[in-house]
Amino acid sequence: MEIIVSQEGDRALFKVRGDIDELGAEDLKNRFRELDISSLREASFDFGKVNHIGSAGIGKLLLFYKDLALKGGKIKILNVSETIYELLKVLKLDTIFDISKK
Repeated sequence: MEIIVSQEGDRALFKVRGDIDELGAEDLKNRFRELDISSLREASFDFGKVNHIGSAGIGKLLLFYKDLALKGGKIKILNVSETIYELLKVLKLDTIFDISKK
């Protein structure tokens, strides 16, 4: 899995390529923790090149949400495949994340 992170002010963008399995979820967490979380208000995750996300990846997204929501921040998940969108919707994560399909 490949992750490219850019931060501008209070916004961060994670471009993710590959499947988010257990190891990928740990990589994602480590990259998130490298940011200045105290100044972050929005984290966007571009899943345009992601075909699968496992429970570990979903758990990390919820952890990021918790970190940001305490300060009024939000998570956006962009370019989601239909399969991942349906999974997130079944888990009712569309109620806490902004999710947009490809």
